Amino acid sequence: MQRFLGTLKLLVFGRPIATGRIQRAQLRSRLALPVFGASLLSTVTYAPDAVVDALRKGGVQSTLPLMAMGVVAIMLLLGFAYRSNVRKRPDERGDYGLVHDKLGPDAAIVTGASLLVDYVFTVAVSVAAIAQFVAFVIPAVGDAHTSVAVGAILIMTLANLRGIRERAHLMLVVWFGFLGVILLQLVVGATRDEIAPLNTTPPTPTWSTAVAFAGAIASGAVMLTGIEHLASSGPAHAEPRGERAGRTLILAVLTGAVAFTAVVVMVWRYRVSGWASGPVLLQTADRIFESTWLVWLVAVPSVAILYAAASAVFRRFAGLTSLLASDSYLPRQLSQQSDRLVLRGGVLWVAASSAAVVIVTGARLEQLVHMYLIGAFAAIVLSQVAMVRFQSLRIALEPSGRTRMRMKGTRVLHAAAAVVAACVWLVVAVFNFGAGAWFALALVTALVFLMRGIHRHYANVKQQLAIQPDDRASARPSATHGIVLVAQLHRPALRAIAYAKAARHSTLEAVAVQVDPAATHELQRRWGELGLGVPLVILDSPYRDLVAPVLDHVQSIHRESPRDMVVVYVPEYIVGRWWERFLHNRATMRLRAKLLSVPRVVVSAVPWHLSSSLAVLDSDAFTRELPRAEEGATRA
Repeated sequence: MQRFLGTLKLLVFGRPIATGRIQRAQLRSRLALPVFGASLLSTVTYAPDAVVDALRKGGVQSTLPLMAMGVVAIMLLLGFAYRSNVRKRPDERGDYGLVHDKLGPDAAIVTGASLLVDYVFTVAVSVAAIAQFVAFVIPAVGDAHTSVAVGAILIMTLANLRGIRERAHLMLVVWFGFLGVILLQLVVGATRDEIAPLNTTPPTPTWSTAVAFAGAIASGAVMLTGIEHLASSGPAHAEPRGERAGRTLILAVLTGAVAFTAVVVMVWRYRVSGWASGPVLLQTADRIFESTWLVWLVAVPSVAILYAAASAVFRRFAGLTSLLASDSYLPRQLSQQSDRLVLRGGVLWVAASSAAVVIVTGARLEQLVHMYLIGAFAAIVLSQVAMVRFQSLRIALEPSGRTRMRMKGTRVLHAAAAVVAACVWLVVAVFNFGAGAWFALALVTALVFLMRGIHRHYANVKQQLAIQPDDRASARPSATHGIVLVAQLHRPALRAIAYAKAARHSTLEAVAVQVDPAATHELQRRWGELGLGVPLVILDSPYRDLVAPVLDHVQSIHRESPRDMVVVYVPEYIVGRWWERFLHNRATMRLRAKLLSVPRVVVSAVPWHLSSSLAVLDSDAFTRELPRAEEGATRA
């Protein structure tokens, strides 16, 4: 059975990868663009929907072109600002590392929490969009779109646990396939008879109009979230990393802006409504092509780029949790890689969190979008403020006047980006608060307090464990007292006694708890017959409790000799089958847990391997040798 499970693990997760075999791909711009730009381009599949729906609800559909221009303008501003980010700091720490270095740990915690929430909602929004596309082309899916979204998360989770990454050339096909279907719609749509667009008369400026327009800005800002995801792409680029990463970012922003504008033009021309009738990209395809299989042609690359974007976020989330864990803001085990060189803890965390969000919201994209922007724009604002500080420090140290002027221009760019991003964040927080932004704000706040608490705990533990001036490695307790717990006289008990004798304690005794007088009498008789040379102490337990009498006995030794160390030897069965764990060691586990909480007490488990555990060892050896054998066969 164990061998079967080991083989199944190899089939599902793949062979272990040695640390020395890890290789970091160095991508040129033409391949880095589709790999890292997928997150930004994927927003084209649902950002126009958010804008159209917000304008329709506010009754200001005629402002759609103006709204699109505003979104593109903000997108370009943030794009050029972030190009400066990655050119100056082309490392994998991204916004978190930049803010940590320039604004301090408190701002870095907020940035890290904001990015974690942003990544969770990115996955949730992407899979919800996938479910909408699938439901549009396969009406039979109907109300099962939540199951489709959760299923997509499950597939991404398994792929990322195995360590599967999208090949750069495959991503190139997905990237240009998606752009190709948008271009095809635009060209074919231009040859069709024009449908009268929506009323182009601008609405009368009123407070309600301004509110509706601001709400549309808050919805359209989802187009801008993918920019931040490119901030940590520097290490994957070939040298010079900063220049290539900056070029990739600008190309991705320009491509996304053009694609977004093209979709808005088609929406404007064909009077496409919002989410109620399905994704606007497929609505326009349906009206332009009037062919089911051509609608499928648009849906397939759209789903592919959404999947690629969400799957990439799994790795970004895991990488960020690893950084935070390394800085003691999250549990440190999150920085440990699995045998497939995968940050398994981060992958499972983002999968569980995004699946929970999808289930709670019913995979309703219009609701998820309102929660989406809080984390992303908080991180953008802080990163741009950090860049303003960074540029200010450089200006103060730069002797060349011409270079200082250029740096001041860059600082103005970052300041403008920070102000604009802050305004967008404020609009989103105010106008989308009741629609779900409050939930994202609550998550960010809770994460900030959680990370501060974890960091405080680690700092406290570090202080407690630090070597003090009066500590000596050779310092020993005044005396050590050995206690061997004996429930019955058998081979594991004899091994524990022999092990305790070898330690040469100041005193050594065996302890048994009396629950059944007849069994205790038999134990004493056999003990005397064997002549083990260790006194047997019987502890009475009138209430049949096995733990309290042992604790009282240990504490009585401490009362007599407070500086002495007590070592308790506990025979323990090592089992191989999962169900055997419920049949053995239950009382031992409870006793060990209690004893470990007592100061100056050491609990030593003396293992006795049952035959089933030896089978597990053979199975583990088999699973370790199989990859080596296959690798040797490959070389041959």
